[in-house]
Amino acid sequence: MALATSRPAALAQVAEMPARNSNLAAQATGVTEVMITRIRTRACAMSRDFARSLLSAIARFSYDEHGVSAVVVAVALPGLIGFGALGAETGLWYTIKLQNQSATDAAAISAAYEVIAGKIDVTNDLTPAASAAAAQNGYTGTSPAVIYPYSDSTVSSGIAVTLQQTQRALLASMFLSGVTITTKAVAVIEILDNPCILALSTSGTDVEVSAASSLDLPNCSVAANSTSNSSIDIQDSTGSITAVTLVTPGEISLQGNAIDPAAPPSEFILTSQPMIGARSIADPYAGTLTHTFLTTGMPTVGSCKSSTTGKVKTYSKANCIIAGLSIKTGQTVDLSPGTYWIKGNLTIASSGVLKCPTCDNVNGVTIILIAHNNKIGYVTMPSNATLNLNAPSSGPFAGLVLVQDSNGLPKGTLYTSTHSTFSMAPGATLNGLVYFPNSSMTLEGAAGTINSKCLLLVADTVTFNGTFSLDTSGCVSAGLTNLPTINTVALAE
Repeated sequence: MALATSRPAALAQVAEMPARNSNLAAQATGVTEVMITRIRTRACAMSRDFARSLLSAIARFSYDEHGVSAVVVAVALPGLIGFGALGAETGLWYTIKLQNQSATDAAAISAAYEVIAGKIDVTNDLTPAASAAAAQNGYTGTSPAVIYPYSDSTVSSGIAVTLQQTQRALLASMFLSGVTITTKAVAVIEILDNPCILALSTSGTDVEVSAASSLDLPNCSVAANSTSNSSIDIQDSTGSITAVTLVTPGEISLQGNAIDPAAPPSEFILTSQPMIGARSIADPYAGTLTHTFLTTGMPTVGSCKSSTTGKVKTYSKANCIIAGLSIKTGQTVDLSPGTYWIKGNLTIASSGVLKCPTCDNVNGVTIILIAHNNKIGYVTMPSNATLNLNAPSSGPFAGLVLVQDSNGLPKGTLYTSTHSTFSMAPGATLNGLVYFPNSSMTLEGAAGTINSKCLLLVADTVTFNGTFSLDTSGCVSAGLTNLPTINTVALAE
């Protein structure tokens, strides 16, 4: 079917189309503007809603306490870890300080015992001893700093040791790189007692008390330098020693068997527990009683003059030389106060007597067995001799009663015997120092000290067979001021 339209009508429709298009465009533009306006309105509304929601969320967050502990812990955790590490490591450092303090104490004590032994060089004696003691107690720091003599407001004369150990920080390294741990100890030397017997030999039995013998030393001690397990020995249960204490680097024995010093047998009557494994006691006279000193005032010519009446020989003047003194059986020799240098032996036969009838607590006798022609004599008293002598309390030989030349001897000098025997009758007395450091001595019978209460024996070894009483309590007033000392060490700081 065909649609037919007339030309005028078609032209009219064509003419109307621009107008229609214009109207459509206008309508479209209006619609667009309305849509844009609506979109803007909605966008503004959405922006306002978003802003309100964001502010509301922020407000809610600011007041929300959920999870706050985690946040605080997270912020504080590095500091907490650091302080915890510092606390843990401080505990470690404190433990090291305690250990080092023990090491310092041991080092100071060890150095002090070196001083007792006469070793006082800080570099060569004290520091090595302190180092060894510190290392044995776990110290691993630098070499100890030793000061001797040391004094402060508390100590007048001591030995100070300081240890320093640098410890690198590990857990606490966020606060510091490390610390220096410093410890200090001060040891002092104290006198425990003055021995009245000092035996200097370093081996074998130094002091022997024979069967049925007794040694009575209520105010002094026995010191023996031997390291033997029978350095001081009582031969059997019939012997005894009464003393303040016994001191030796070795051990003390009864019948050759070492005793327990914490519970000594009844044969040992001691005020203080005996000391075994102790340091040796130095001879205090080795540097003073030299050959040069002992010849002070000795005449170069002449000899002592004597007179004899019956069985009594009298030396009326002292400070002279005797070319060997031999007292016959039953003979008495009277000395005058002063010094007698004997070039040879001193021999007293059975029942012989050697005494000084005019001596007192001030004026006394000193007998010196002096080196002569490269020989030094000895003493022998076979049996039941009487010896009553006391040392002078003043002068160059104050406190010396019987001395054998022993120190700084002329080259090539020898002893005619290195053993001397004193076999004395009851009532025999000696007051002063009996000094035979290079010889062994045997004392038999009975002897003691009277008046001045000063009898001190220094010998290589001593054997007692009988009853003997010794004392040093009166030696200072008797002129013997430089006594051997049993020292001990104490920590002052």
